[in-house]
Amino acid sequence: MTLYSLLLAGGKSSRMGQDKRFLVFQGQTLVERSLALLQNTGSDQLLISGELAGYKSIPDLLPDCGPLGGLHAALHHIELESGLNDKGQDLLLVIPVDMPFLSEQCLKTLLAGVAEADVCYYSGEVFPCVFRLSSRLRSYLDSLFSQSRELGGDRSMKALLRHFSSESLEPDGFSGKVFANLNNPEDLDSFLSESD
Repeated sequence: MTLYSLLLAGGKSSRMGQDKRFLVFQGQTLVERSLALLQNTGSDQLLISGELAGYKSIPDLLPDCGPLGGLHAALHHIELESGLNDKGQDLLLVIPVDMPFLSEQCLKTLLAGVAEADVCYYSGEVFPCVFRLSSRLRSYLDSLFSQSRELGGDRSMKALLRHFSSESLEPDGFSGKVFANLNNPEDLDSFLSESD
């Protein structure tokens, strides 16, 4: 089994007013912190979606298509580089760059919980999530975006998680802030005060 990990880092940070990927939290930029977390979780291959200066990253094939666009580009990249093994052995762990309180235990619990499902996530949350890699997943996203690039409805992460055979875990034992993300200056002030 190969564990691929995808850091979604292609957002525009429009609500934040500055590039949140390089905000410093507890001595590290959010990018550095996220990559270290994925490495410590046991990732065999780290992937970064979106144009990110100073890092080898995967540009979106379809601009302005949000997290689904990043996932879509990553699946095409994996298929081109290594092929997609339809035996369902390989996994793709997905996290966004703006969840600074994610923990190794949270991600390892998710990876252990996928069992035979196509996708595993925490109840009430979209991220983090883990997909069983397959050409079926890539083909489904190709089909969605061939119909339209307008986001919402079927073209959302929530809809994608529901479409495939899924395992939803209860977030027992994890504090609510583990799943909090950093969207605007108010969030940043709150997060920085908690990191002191």
